[in-house]
Amino acid sequence: MVGIRRQRRQRTREALLDAAASVFADRGYAGASVPQIAGEAGMSTGAIYANFSGKQELFLAMMQRLVEAGAKARRRSSEETGDHDELLERMVTTWTTTIDTAPEVVLLMAEFWLYSLRNPPHGEMVAELLADVRSNLATSILDAGVVEDAAQAERIAGAVQAAAYGYAMQRLVDADAVSPAHLIETVGWILRGASATS
Repeated sequence: MVGIRRQRRQRTREALLDAAASVFADRGYAGASVPQIAGEAGMSTGAIYANFSGKQELFLAMMQRLVEAGAKARRRSSEETGDHDELLERMVTTWTTTIDTAPEVVLLMAEFWLYSLRNPPHGEMVAELLADVRSNLATSILDAGVVEDAAQAERIAGAVQAAAYGYAMQRLVDADAVSPAHLIETVGWILRGASATS
C-alpha cells in the first residue's frame, strides 16, 4: 500500500514538473503562476503545495530534472561511440535537432540563466551546469586529439559552447539566419583552427 502511494505521488510530481516546464517556457518565470501550472496539469493548487513549497522550488526542481536529462543524454552518446570525432559531431547535431524539435528546452535554459542573474544565490547552479557541459566537450576534444593540453581544450570547449548558445538564440528568432550545417561548419572551424595552432 505504501509503495502504491509512493508511485502515485511520484506520478503526480512528474505531471506537475511537465506542466511547469510548459508554463515556464511559455510565460517565463515572472509571468507564470501556481494556478496556471496547476491548471496545465489538470490538478488543484493544493497538489502543487503538497509536493513543493511554491513556484520557486517547483521551477528549480523542473530545471534540475532538465539538466539531469541533458547530462544523461551526453553520457549515453559517449557510451554509444568510441569515435570522438563522431561524438563531437553527434553532440552538435543533437543540439541543433533539440532547437528545432524542442525549442522550449532553449527557452527554459534562457529563463534559468535570467533567473540566476536576478537571484544571485542560484547563480552557482547555472555555472555548474555550464561547467558540466564544457567539461564533457573538453574531454571529447582531448580524446579526439584536437589538442593535447587540458587547459587549452577547456578554452576551446568554451568557444564551442558559446557558438552553440549563440546559434540557438539566432535560430529561434530567425530560422533563415542560420542552419544546422552552419553550426557544424563553425565548430569545425574552431576545432581545425585550434589544432593548427597547437
